[in-house]
Parts: sequence; structure tokens; C-alpha cells
Amino acid sequence: MDFFFRQYGQGQPIIILHGWLGVSDNWISIGKFLSTEGFDVIIPDLPNHGRSFHTEEFSYKEMSEIIYGFCKTKGLESPIVIGHSMGGKIAMQMLNIDSDYFKSLIIIDIHFKEYKTNSINSLLATTLLQANISQFQKINQLKAYFIEKKIPSNLIGIILKSVDYSGANLKWRSNIPMLAKEYPKVLEKISVPKNNIPTLLLKGENSNYVLDQEAISFKETFKNSELKTIPNSGHWVLVDNPAFMLKEIMEFLK
Repeated sequence: MDFFFRQYGQGQPIIILHGWLGVSDNWISIGKFLSTEGFDVIIPDLPNHGRSFHTEEFSYKEMSEIIYGFCKTKGLESPIVIGHSMGGKIAMQMLNIDSDYFKSLIIIDIHFKEYKTNSINSLLATTLLQANISQFQKINQLKAYFIEKKIPSNLIGIILKSVDYSGANLKWRSNIPMLAKEYPKVLEKISVPKNNIPTLLLKGENSNYVLDQEAISFKETFKNSELKTIPNSGHWVLVDNPAFMLKEIMEFLK
């Protein structure tokens, strides 16, 4: 299967898992910085995203098995996993396979609980399902379409990274129709074993993805965890305040 990833640096392995509808591109600057600090940084396009292979449905179990298998195939020893949103849930799900394999986890603005759909993501999923991308010839036409549909500009920028515009008409590079249709599965709760793996939970100050009481239940499962809040940021911490996020990541890694 065609599994695309970027790799920077040498040293202690770190694998970075992006969120729903994201791609490895979102993490290039973070990955390159970490590579200068003595880390071997690997950033895949997760299955159904970017340049990686497509599947017929979405499953956290399958995604975690694929990423775990990739780590073992690459010969990564005691990798550190950084996961944002959906990627964070995949990271936590992998503990069901081998909780002793990973050195530590950095979970960014996500809990293992079941989520209710929010209005923005629901609108986005519906819009993506309705969009006939082949009717557009230029990326600006598709961008204008999303603006007309009231999709927030930061999400439009993320979505446009999933477009293949090498032909006469646009087409999806990521498996957008499936990811939009299966969006409810992205919201599902995952079961995580109680563990002592060193874990950093980062939450956006203006995000409601991890509430105060949920931070307590997170700590009950991840017994060796700490919570840090990233100021002036929502769910997309890496976009809103990457410098502060990186500062907290480096302090934890050291």
C-alpha cells in the first residue's frame, strides 16, 4: 500500500499524527524544528489523507494498527507520539496494541470520550459531501465555493491541501467523500487502558474539546500525565499559537 510520510533529522524517533482532514504539510515547520533538537521526526499522511492510500471506511482500530505496524516496520525504538485531534485518538488507541512500546505521548486538544458534532464540522462534512469538485477548474473557484457556504477561512486552507489540481479539472487527493460520510465515527469514544506512560495533554485556551472535568478523567486513565493550556488558541493549536505549543512540547521532551 502507498503510505506517504515525511522524515527529518536523526535521533530519538517522534511520529506526528495530524487531525481529521489534515495532512503532513500542516506539521512541516514543527517537524523540522524538532529535527534540529536531536529527534528523528516522521510525519505521515494518515490513511485516506493526502498522498496515502484510501480505505472503504473509517476505524480507529484499523488506523492504530496501520500506524503501529508502520512504526515496527520502520524499526522505531520507543517512539514518542504526538497526536492532534483525531491523531491524538489514534495515538491513545495504539496503547491497546502495545502499551509498553511507546516512550511517551503528547496529546493535543482531544479526549478519548465520545464527542457530539459541532455546527462548524457538521456544516463542513455536509458541504464536502455535496461538493462536486470536478466542476471546478481552478483552486480559487473551489475556495470561493467554500466561502459562499460559510466555511471558516482556516478550515478552507486545510481543505485545499487535500486537492489535486494537476489536471484540467480539480479532484480530491484525500478520500474526502468517505471522510465526510464517516465523520460520526471520528467522534466515537475509544477505550484506553489505564497506564503510566508519560503523557502531556495540551489544550487550547479557547477550545471546548477538553473541559475541566474531562481533564480529571484523563488523569485517572493516564496516571503519569500533565495538562498544559496554550493561550490565545482554539482547537487548531498548531495554527493559533505554534510557538507556545512548541515551547511546552520541548519542556516536556527535556
